[in-house]
Amino acid sequence: MADRKLQVFFYGGYMNMKVLEDAGIKKRAFAPASIHGYELVIQPYANIIEAGDGVVYGILANMTHAELATLYGDNINQLTGTPYLPEAMLVFTRGGKIAPAMVYIAKGMIPGNADNAYVDGILKPAETYGFPAWYREKIASFKS
Repeated sequence: MADRKLQVFFYGGYMNMKVLEDAGIKKRAFAPASIHGYELVIQPYANIIEAGDGVVYGILANMTHAELATLYGDNINQLTGTPYLPEAMLVFTRGGKIAPAMVYIAKGMIPGNADNAYVDGILKPAETYGFPAWYREKIASFKS
């Protein structure tokens, strides 16, 4: 029996296929999507914060529980030192569908300056997935 998959919304470094492959996640198709009521921050790592009229762009992916444990267990803790915890949200696909998905948010991340290479690793998939220019400019604004 195949492992059950659930939908997850990636908005930061995990939008980058190289990062996923380095974590042991096999290549697959992803769908551009967005969540509303939040804003992206990269200080020093990608995170989202509540913002009434905000929007965050990312990708909708199907992942197994084991894959999510890999990504948000040891991998993310080694990188950021901050745990990311899942929250259920509604995600809006580019095609106009609304889907439930898990979104991982860091609580208590210590603010700091983002590494330019890290920001570029988010900016590249944002361009590939065709996120709006204003949003790509926002991502680039976190470079020092």
